[in-house]
Amino acid sequence: MNKVLITGITGMIGSHLAHYVQEQGCEVAGISRATTAFRMQAHRKMPWKHYAGDILDVNFLEKAVKDFQPDVVFHLAAQAYNGQSYEAEQTTYALNITGSWNVYNAVLRNAPNARVIPACSSAAYGAALTDDPVNEESPLKPLTPYGVTKAAMEMMGRQFCLNYGLDVVLPRLFIHVGPNHPPLTAVQNFARQIAAIKCGLQEPVMQVGNLTTSRDFIDVRDGASALWTLVQKGVKGEVYNICRGYAWKISDVLELLLKIADIKVTLQQDPKLMRPSDEKTLLGDNRKLRALGWEPVIPFETTLLDIYNNWIERLQA
Repeated sequence: MNKVLITGITGMIGSHLAHYVQEQGCEVAGISRATTAFRMQAHRKMPWKHYAGDILDVNFLEKAVKDFQPDVVFHLAAQAYNGQSYEAEQTTYALNITGSWNVYNAVLRNAPNARVIPACSSAAYGAALTDDPVNEESPLKPLTPYGVTKAAMEMMGRQFCLNYGLDVVLPRLFIHVGPNHPPLTAVQNFARQIAAIKCGLQEPVMQVGNLTTSRDFIDVRDGASALWTLVQKGVKGEVYNICRGYAWKISDVLELLLKIADIKVTLQQDPKLMRPSDEKTLLGDNRKLRALGWEPVIPFETTLLDIYNNWIERLQA
């Protein structure tokens, strides 16, 4: 039985991944800050061990890794939102760079044979993005503070692999979407507002940001299976895009959600939802990952329906 340690286990990707790897017969333990304990309520019956602490606390990390002795470490803990990184730049740099360095070191010192899979990001491509798909050989030219930290985390992982022999595989995660996510991305913000309007909790007026961009969205459940594929078949030191390989225009995503809810609304652009820089298109090439036998299986329309229904449930609760 593989022992799997997940940092950031209370996040959307972490919680879905924990369920998925348990279904593969793994023993799971998670790390998250004590302040996120309320998120654990939904998982309190799940048989995984929880270490409450901060990845900026070196002593805590050392003790957790030494105690659990993982075979696999998924490093997902981060300040995980592109837009928020402008307002929380110092926190983003601290958590995503220093925190990741702490995780790599804790594993190297206490579980040196573990496979480490950090959540690198498509945001690292930045200015390299065009209307054409980016592949793993495309240059990294991050535009946002978040993208800069994710590029640095990836480079650190490669450095730990090359210099110290740590078994690191480097996935670049494109935008993962699914249920139980905060309203901090366009899809979640749309779904929350539409669900609130449907429930009579909001007037039929929606606040939106830039609707002209296009994004490669992948269901978080497909993302979890991709991460597990990298545990089994990923090559040490290699980079893999985790994406669907299709970019949806944000205005079309909004229209799909409105069609699901069967409502009509008035749109108002909110300056607070606009970023200083915003890539026109984010589209990935996933052929390298597909060559390992992985395929996305959940239709985007199903993902949106699940997100919308999830917000209906959350608002009614």
